[in-house]
Amino acid sequence: MTNSRSRVRELSTAAYSRSDYTGWFETLYAEAQGNLDAIPWADRSVNPWLLDWTKRSQLNLQDLRVLVVGCGLGDDAEYLAGLGAKVTAFDLSPTAIDWCHQRFSTSQVNYQAIDLFAAPAEWKFGFDLVIEIYTIQALPANIRPNAIECIGNFVALKGKLLVVCRGRDPEDACENLPFPLTKDELNRFVDTGLTQLTFEDSIDHFDPTPARRFRIVYER
Repeated sequence: MTNSRSRVRELSTAAYSRSDYTGWFETLYAEAQGNLDAIPWADRSVNPWLLDWTKRSQLNLQDLRVLVVGCGLGDDAEYLAGLGAKVTAFDLSPTAIDWCHQRFSTSQVNYQAIDLFAAPAEWKFGFDLVIEIYTIQALPANIRPNAIECIGNFVALKGKLLVVCRGRDPEDACENLPFPLTKDELNRFVDTGLTQLTFEDSIDHFDPTPARRFRIVYER
């Protein structure tokens, strides 16, 4: 895990120097050559913050149109599909999407290799539930506002958005990946027409390395 995180820093630093803020994801997945240990966020199971939220909220996902942003290797998408949702999951990396198809060869999830900033026009206001976990925190400050706008606009009328990310106060350092977000940054979701329903600020008790986490639910 340590080596994989070091490789992320190397790839992202080199890419940022070329003003390429997202291309390193595909490089990382391609280099991994099927080795899950080379992907530091590949936990081989549903994200515990998502699992906890679905159990607590008791939201009926049957036939809901669900979008998983930056789906990685597909564990969250598969979990949601198992609850009856009609899931679309996308990632910038074609290799990651190919990997999802290999891992879940009989999946009902609609996996797509798509750039968040060039998503299909029909996705606007197109989903009853949007799941954003750890994608925004992997982006530098200059493109995060645009990412937030894109994600917020996926939420349909009466639909919900779940966001899970590292959190920080404005005065806290934010120099390395993953970049913790501030409440002010996240308030940009409200600018897309969403209403904040809940905001949880806690220490991650699911992770052996303590880190501050925000979990927020919005609704249109």
